[in-house]
Order: sequence, then C-alpha cells, then structure tokens
Amino acid sequence: MKGCSAVYEQSFFSREGGKCLRDDAMDYMKGLLVIGMVYTHIMQFFSDVDIYPTTIFSIELFNLITFSGFIFCFGYVNELAYYRKRFSDVYMRMLVTSLKTLVTFYISGLAYQIYVNSMPLDSNTIVPVLLIQEIPGWSEFLLSFSLIMLMGLILFPIINWLKVRKILFWLVTFTLLFSTFINYSMIDSPYLGLLIGTELFPTFPVIQYLPFYLIGIYFAKYRIIFKWKYVIGSIVGTAVFTLYLIRNEGQLPMRFPPSIYWIVGSTFCLYIYYLISKFVKKQKYELALLKGMGKNALFYLVMSNIFIFSLDNVLGTKIIGPWYCLLFTFVLLLLISFLNSISTYTKRRT
Repeated sequence: MKGCSAVYEQSFFSREGGKCLRDDAMDYMKGLLVIGMVYTHIMQFFSDVDIYPTTIFSIELFNLITFSGFIFCFGYVNELAYYRKRFSDVYMRMLVTSLKTLVTFYISGLAYQIYVNSMPLDSNTIVPVLLIQEIPGWSEFLLSFSLIMLMGLILFPIINWLKVRKILFWLVTFTLLFSTFINYSMIDSPYLGLLIGTELFPTFPVIQYLPFYLIGIYFAKYRIIFKWKYVIGSIVGTAVFTLYLIRNEGQLPMRFPPSIYWIVGSTFCLYIYYLISKFVKKQKYELALLKGMGKNALFYLVMSNIFIFSLDNVLGTKIIGPWYCLLFTFVLLLLISFLNSISTYTKRRT
C-alpha cells in the first residue's frame, strides 16, 4: 500500500483493518532520544566538567541511554514496516534507507573535519571518510545506524524465523551479550571493528548492540507495553550496571568498545522511556514538536551536529553551564524545526 513504507527519519505504520495507522509512540520516544543526544553533544562541546561537575552525570546518563534507545526504536519500526512483508517487496527500501543513513554519516563526518579539525575540503579530507578509513568524532553513531539497517536486511529471513520461536529468540538475544567479552585489542581492522568492536577508535559495534534491535522487533510483534516480567528484567539489567559502579567506586564501565555492564545498563531507563511514549500516545493532546523530532530524527541529529561543529569553530573556548546548555538545546531544536517546516512546505509546493 502506498505510503506505508518507513525509513528512520519518518514515522512508521501498522496495518489494522486494511488501514495504515501511524504508531506515534515511537515518534515520541525518538523525539526524547533526540533531545537527550543534542543536549549531550552541546554539553560536551560548550561546557566543562571541571567547572560544572554536575554535567558529567547528565552526559553519562544520556550516553548510556541514547544509542541503545535508537537501536530499539529501529527494530520496532522495522518489524512493522518491513519484517511483516515479503523480502522481495522491501529489500530495496531497506537498502536505500541504509545508504541514506550512510550519507548522513558522510555529511556529519566531513562537517566535523572541516569545522572542528580545521581541515580543508579536499581529497585528503574527503576520501578517507568516504572509504571509512577515518571515523570523525560525534558522527560514528550514524555509521552504526546504517550498518544496523544493513545487518537487519542481511538477517531478514533469520529474524523472521527466530521471532516466532520465543525461547530460542531470547537465548540468541542473551547469547549476543557475550560478544562483549571479545578481546578487542586483537581487532586491528577498522571494518571488522565496526561490527564487533575495536580499541582503534570509538565505535558502536553492531553485534554488541544487536540485542536492542531484536528486542524492539519482539516488542512490536507481540504488542508488548507493560508487563511485570519485562519491568523486572529491565531492573536486573540496570542493577548489574549499578553494582559495577558500586564495586568500582563510581568508575563507569567501558563504553568504547562496550563492556556487558555498559550494554545492559540502560535497560530500565529505556523501558521507562517506552512506557512514557506509549502513555503520551494515548492522550487526547498531541505533542507536535516532540513527535516531529521523532519523525525526522536523522535530520535533527545531522543538522544539530553541523550547527554544533560550526559554532565550536566560532565560539572557541566559550564555556557555559548545564542550564544554559539546556536552553541552547531547545533554541537549536526550535531552529531546526523551523528549517524542517520550510523544507516540508517546499516539498508540498513542488
């Protein structure tokens, strides 16, 4: 049915009675994740934990939650948009979506090289990024988004076979967590490092984060909202992370590449995000701005990166506190919303 295809930057639909119904809950959840990621990036660029020690808590909290949350949302979205259909009907759209996301990585990565690293826009700057020989800062998550989509395409028949075998599904999901015990120091290929992790550069390895993608698929397929067993399971995951903090005197577990404690640490917070999003969806009012951020998440993330990188080049050593960072975040998101509305209006006129 025309209009029912989905990509990350758009909302997605579920079929009910032959109609296309948009599930706004995932738009709201992605909107919350966008706010968290942009706020974190602004604090990392324009604040200083030595001057404002409280910022470290916010930065690490959103670091813990945000990427895993987006991967969960992508799994949820793709179950409704793709995995319920025949492979022959959707494989090209999945591939195109992956390539579009890769382009956003190129845009963000080159912006980082130009504005932050002050590199000229020439072949020496462009080619290493295009060939993924160099992963510019604050852009690696976009590359991982693209690879997750590509992995979802490659594993299409396996995922569809696995999701209807509940016990085996959870066994595979939990088994994937043990990929965090890989000896990362042995991975000297940047391309392999993108898949299973490496110490060569910061990355969000696909295999280690794949459980969130699978759980998103599972929640969408079985229409899971609130169930005590998932509440308890999510608490256990975050409790493991908390116990690690206690035993290590507040020292965070390894993030790049991720340890198992980092991977499971976000589970309870993400479940709360999910429940809040489902609750907001059921209300009579609509949070249009938040939903718009979720529907166009990639656009917001890329544009915010470009603005932040360019302002870093201009503002230099300007330092602001967490509340000014929050104000900065909302002003920037409002500006991007305005740009998005202009783009949408132009498309409708043409």
